[in-house]
Amino acid sequence: EPEQARAVVARLNAVAARFFCDQLAGSWVPSYLQGRGFTRETQRRWHAGYAPSAWDALTRYLRMHGCPDAFIEAAGLARRSQYGTLADAFRDRAMLPIRSANGTVAGFIGRAPSYAGPDVPTYINTRLTCLYDKSATLFGLWAGRTPLASGARPVIVEGPFDAIAVTTACDGRFAGVAPCGTALTGEQVRTLSQVADLRHTGVLAAFDADTAGRRAAIRAYHLLTPYTDEVAAMVLPAGQDPAQVFTERAPGALAAILDRTHPLADLVTDAEVDRWSRWLGFAEGQINALRATAPVIAAMPPAHVARQVARLAHRLGLDYAIVTEAVTEALPQVIAKTATARPGKRAPGPQSQAAAVARRDLPGGPAQALGHALAAPLGRAPPGPACEGRTPLPARRVRG
Repeated sequence: EPEQARAVVARLNAVAARFFCDQLAGSWVPSYLQGRGFTRETQRRWHAGYAPSAWDALTRYLRMHGCPDAFIEAAGLARRSQYGTLADAFRDRAMLPIRSANGTVAGFIGRAPSYAGPDVPTYINTRLTCLYDKSATLFGLWAGRTPLASGARPVIVEGPFDAIAVTTACDGRFAGVAPCGTALTGEQVRTLSQVADLRHTGVLAAFDADTAGRRAAIRAYHLLTPYTDEVAAMVLPAGQDPAQVFTERAPGALAAILDRTHPLADLVTDAEVDRWSRWLGFAEGQINALRATAPVIAAMPPAHVARQVARLAHRLGLDYAIVTEAVTEALPQVIAKTATARPGKRAPGPQSQAAAVARRDLPGGPAQALGHALAAPLGRAPPGPACEGRTPLPARRVRG
């Protein structure tokens, strides 16, 4: 039965976690973790361990404790070799248990040693089991449960050591969590929302500053905004992640950087405009960038719209009223995308936000649907009659 299977896998994982911890002394792992700034106390808190290099060390240990091979394989702790024998899934790796929101050891993350060859993956996770699904699990959520329940702000990072660094450095103010897969998922965000009051605490994204990290941050924005308007991005030093800052510049430096943030919506808007950067020196390029970016801004939560309209107008050298009208005109397009979403499929975050705004404010028209978000732009003149009266766009003025 499913519940019985989950209980058996949970028990096997607990035994395996103790085994890995018992193998820690004398391995390369303690000195490696200390070199990354993680003290012995931190290692104990996160239950760090070591998977021996022998091909069946864990399997033999579990058999000694009466575990059948079928259960060991079902738990993802071993797999069949080409000869039909069981081989450990983790060998010669630093081990970290992955705990579910209730503290159960659902699976493991194993990190290869620095001397591993280029063909060896740096990280491997437990494969899919009845207890572990990487798309629904966040590493660090259990360790951060107490500060999160007390109002600490969750920080979504890319890797497990980033999560450990954030939680360790920030003394209850921040708690690091990392997706166990390659990207943040809606199921992981829902799990996080069950542990933390996201509407109150907000969320901070701390992804790498490379292209992949930028894409991950944009995806995170769309997944997080249905839960909170307070979505910010951490400004990391070029080429560094939170774990590197923790190691090279001390925990206090990481805590200070976590206090320097900017709205994640800025990154979403800039990413769309950057696609047109080659043509922004021309009036046609600026108008095309406006038309492409307006739906992106229209799909944002109302609290984010005014700032992004002002930023877009400044970057494109266009009047604020022109950008306001373009964003207003784009709202029906966003709503239409939501309406045509396939039945039974959850609409993307920004489309859901736009639909919610429209349902609340229509039939007063798309301009009214943007509501107060456009009524008080940041330090700029109000939209004026061009927006309110739904008249055609005024003549466009381009700088230079």
